[in-house]
Amino acid sequence: MTADTLKASGLRATTPRVAIFDILEKASYPMGVQEVKKKLRAKRIDTATIYRTLETFKHARLVAHVDFQLGRALYELTEGKPDHHHIVCQKCNKIQDFTGCGYQPLAKQVLRQAKGFASITNHSLELFGLCVPCAGK
Repeated sequence: MTADTLKASGLRATTPRVAIFDILEKASYPMGVQEVKKKLRAKRIDTATIYRTLETFKHARLVAHVDFQLGRALYELTEGKPDHHHIVCQKCNKIQDFTGCGYQPLAKQVLRQAKGFASITNHSLELFGLCVPCAGK
């Protein structure tokens, strides 16, 4: 399945690409390069290859880059997953997915205000706050 997904996106199904895709497919949260590298330890895939592969996947729209303001890039698969976003605890970094951002009405409103833009091709929404335990409730 992984090799077919890569080929359908116009990518060669190399051993590193298949291994990295498999790790992201099994992940229940967005992962950084070092987390992917740790999971790949037995496969001996170097860090530069992981960076290049994740960027290739991003350009092929197989993964999304998420910014949780942690000072490092995180990636998660978009292939086969519904549009969703995240809420992140600013104290313990707990992450929870949510759906329903109201993107379409907001996009129309933004395009009416932003006179220099013809369309919106992608969006990202990350919310930050405190989870119940960290808020002390």
